[in-house]
Amino acid sequence: MRSGSRRRPRVARPRSRLLLLGLAAAGCAAPAPPVALPGREPAELVPRARLEGRAARETSGIVRSRQWPALYWVHNDSGDEPRLYPIDRDGKVNVAAREGRPDGVLLGGATNVDWEDITTDAAGHLIVADVGNNYNNRRDLVLYYLDEPSPTAGFTTVKKKVFLRYPEQAVFPAPLDDFNYDSEAVFTRGDTVYLLTKHRSDRRTRLYRLDDPRPHETNLLTRVGEFEIGGKVTGADASPDGRELAVVTYDAVWLFTAHAGDDYFGGEVRWMPFRAPQVEGVCFDSPGLLLLSDEEAGALYEVPVEALTRLR
Repeated sequence: MRSGSRRRPRVARPRSRLLLLGLAAAGCAAPAPPVALPGREPAELVPRARLEGRAARETSGIVRSRQWPALYWVHNDSGDEPRLYPIDRDGKVNVAAREGRPDGVLLGGATNVDWEDITTDAAGHLIVADVGNNYNNRRDLVLYYLDEPSPTAGFTTVKKKVFLRYPEQAVFPAPLDDFNYDSEAVFTRGDTVYLLTKHRSDRRTRLYRLDDPRPHETNLLTRVGEFEIGGKVTGADASPDGRELAVVTYDAVWLFTAHAGDDYFGGEVRWMPFRAPQVEGVCFDSPGLLLLSDEEAGALYEVPVEALTRLR
């Protein structure tokens, strides 16, 4: 969700040699060098489909199913019940067999405080990320793991809950010059979960990894990278082999190809600016095609990878 209450004063953080040495000592990767953006007119995104019913209210995350062909899971932002909506590429919601209504799948054992993204892992789980943190004051950031349900189910339950914490955040809420502990972008590489932050005090994003997730405990994230992305990150997804990472902001789509392992910011970088009401989700539809979801317009957009400009 995007609103005036979420905007914060922009305060530049110092980027001194001393800070970089401190990051290295803490085991954090140094920020990737910025890339120069060429002059390019933003693409006008044209909807390929409109979502229907409750799924169109505030669609905040999207992921392609690993179990069901041509099926995608979406969810709404805060304000909705804890529901997942199985949709096809035309935006139509599967009707729950038990209820006979296109109301999606109710998730027992979960609360929608601020659901911001959804992903799948190699073990066949759906992972719902309740990690929205507009005011940088939450201590209950959590991932809900569940076995992927049938698209016609009316109800399913959480398999496990994994709570998260950023290693750098010492006070709640964070100070305004370090207001960078919100996330709307979660993805997996194999069974490993990653988060990208949505910054409010600079124009960067940080990449964090969840190592050895333990249910019902607060798990400290591992910081593995940082990139000057030029906007607020609102969604992410990795390719099935984990090598490519698609990231969206409110006005651009980025594609990173890992240099090695999960060093996404050290390899090839592609980029395309766009115009759209409010893009909040992205997933790989096929190796050469991205599918973006729009929270405000309730729309789906197709973006061919070949449309992105290579920057590095």
